[in-house]
Amino acid sequence: MLIKVGSIKNKQWKRILEHIIYLAIVFILIPGFFYFELCIVLPAVVEEWTFTYFVHLISATFLLLNILGNMIYGMFTDTTIKGRYLDGFNKCNWTVCSVCECIRPPRAWHCNTCDICILKRDHHCTFFACCIGYYNHRYFILFTLYIFISMVYAFYYNVKFLAQFIKWNHGLIIIKFIFPLASFFIDFGKESLYVFLVVINVIIGVFSGFLFFYHFNNLLKGKVVPETKNDNKGSSYDRGWKANLIEVFGSRWYLTWISPFVHSPLPGNGIEWVVEDKYS
Repeated sequence: MLIKVGSIKNKQWKRILEHIIYLAIVFILIPGFFYFELCIVLPAVVEEWTFTYFVHLISATFLLLNILGNMIYGMFTDTTIKGRYLDGFNKCNWTVCSVCECIRPPRAWHCNTCDICILKRDHHCTFFACCIGYYNHRYFILFTLYIFISMVYAFYYNVKFLAQFIKWNHGLIIIKFIFPLASFFIDFGKESLYVFLVVINVIIGVFSGFLFFYHFNNLLKGKVVPETKNDNKGSSYDRGWKANLIEVFGSRWYLTWISPFVHSPLPGNGIEWVVEDKYS
C-alpha cells in the first residue's frame, strides 16, 4: 500500500513538473528567445523599416504562431481512450489493460504518467505534458519541424550578429563557447550572454532536428516508437508514404504545414486498423 501511495505521489509531482516546464516554454523561453532575435539581433544585422526587415518580421511571426499553436493544440487534443466506445469482442489483436480495466485496440498502450491508455501511443512528451497519440501526432511533428527551422534560421543571423563585436581575447571566447555558464563568472557581460544564447540556439536546433527526422522517418514507415523496437514481427501498418502521411496529417495533409488551425480530418478513429502481413 505504501509503495502504491508513493507511486501515485511521484506521478502527481511529475505531472506538476511537466506542466511547469510547459508553461515556462510557452510564456518565457519561446517569447524570450524571439524577443532576443527580433529586438536585438535583427536591428543589428538588417536596416530597420526596410522591405527586408518586414520580410523577417513576417517570417518570424509565422514561425512563432506555428510553434505556439502546434504546442497548445498538441497538449489540449485528447488522444486517450476516455469516453470512446470500444467494442473489442471477437476482434483479434485487442488486449486487456489491467490498470484501466478495459479492453484496448491495437497500437494502444497504457501511459504510467498520464495513467490512461493512449490511442496509437507514440511516446510521452515532456514538452507537451501529455502523450503523443493518434489525434495529436500531427501537432508534435510540426512543432519539432518549426522549432528546427527557427533555430537554423536564427543561427545564421546570430553568427552575423556575434561577428560584429566578438573578440579573440587570448582564446577566452573559446572557453565561453565550450563552457557558456562558467563564462558568466569569468567575464560577465553582454558578450557572455549573447554567446550563451547562441549555444542554447545550437543545442535546441540539434535536439529538435533529431526529434523531427527520427519521428518523421517512423511516420513515413507507418510506425510509432514502440513498433520500431519490434521490427521483427510479421505484421505491418505501413500502407505507403502518402497514406501514412494522411493517417497523421489528415485529408488536407498538404496544407497542415501552413497553420495548426487548418482543419484536416483524419481518415480513421485510432481504434480500427488494417494489418498487412509482410510475409504473405
